[in-house]
Amino acid sequence: MRAHFPQLDGLRAVAVCLVLLHHFGGPLAAFFDQGYYAVDLFFVISGFLITSILVAEQSGFSSAYYTFVGRRSLRIFPVYYVAIAAMYVMGIGTTHRDIGYLATYTWNYASDRWQGSEIFYLWSLSVEEQFYLFWPVLVLLLRRRLTLLLCATVLIITIGYAQLIFNLFPQLTPYNYTGLINRMGSLGFGAFGAVAMTRFRIPERVCESAALEFGMLLVLVWTQVTQNQLRLPLMGLCSLFLVIKAVRSSFCIWGVKAFLEHRVTQHIGRVSYGIYVYHLPLAFIISVYLFDPIWLQIPFDRFGLLSKLRWNAWIIKLPLFSLLTIGLASVSYRFMERPILALKERWFPVGKLPAG
Repeated sequence: MRAHFPQLDGLRAVAVCLVLLHHFGGPLAAFFDQGYYAVDLFFVISGFLITSILVAEQSGFSSAYYTFVGRRSLRIFPVYYVAIAAMYVMGIGTTHRDIGYLATYTWNYASDRWQGSEIFYLWSLSVEEQFYLFWPVLVLLLRRRLTLLLCATVLIITIGYAQLIFNLFPQLTPYNYTGLINRMGSLGFGAFGAVAMTRFRIPERVCESAALEFGMLLVLVWTQVTQNQLRLPLMGLCSLFLVIKAVRSSFCIWGVKAFLEHRVTQHIGRVSYGIYVYHLPLAFIISVYLFDPIWLQIPFDRFGLLSKLRWNAWIIKLPLFSLLTIGLASVSYRFMERPILALKERWFPVGKLPAG
């Protein structure tokens, strides 16, 4: 596999923009389940990349695991803990009360504390971090036995979606939205794709089929507008299809490749982690201390038809908060993340492996 897949950054950009739409889009967010799907897509991308990295690792188990954990820590922890520290100091949401869950990546299981919490969205980062604890061990143990590893990914997918659809483990039902076992089906789909692409050759007629691509996109649209429980595994399958197409750079529908590789899309994808972590705290600060005090003082009654804007602040908030979040994430990436990421090659060097 190549060291970098530009179109995966494009898919990251799509996912994080769906998150911004979900949280800032007002009534637009009611048309389809974009927030759920955005996290699902992030999970599939993550499962694919970390599995690809680990399967390609050539060093011994201890060295490979140490290198993986070190590199992922440099990628994940700085932004997360800086954001948590800032929210704690500023008293945003329930950060003071729930700092223990947040600091230990167990926030996804604090169901008795989620009600009305502005930091609820951080549950997805807990799921990924918990997945990183056990999955790399299994991959490194089975990386020379890919058929067994492929079976392990199928087992993960089956258990995860069986829980979501059939409540396989009733005691886990309260965590069907946020639990590791409950949501590991999406991560498993990504892992399955990585192992399958390493173990088998995907037929060109599958990857180059415009009809299949269009059909999968229609299925994806259907998953967003239906409440049928089958939408959940189909959503993950569609995400995997998009990831494989991005890795192979084989999108057939006009404009998709150009959009995913556009410099703006690529930039948003590169800084998507920061966008996700920062977007709601930043919006909360701006709303409480700047936007809402000004907005409530505007004499909308004088504006005729435009007076309806009073109750539709989202029309301004969506582009404003999105641009400010992207700006903050870009600054964070330039001055904090990128210098820290440069330490990966110095402290945890590896050979030519797929980049995360």
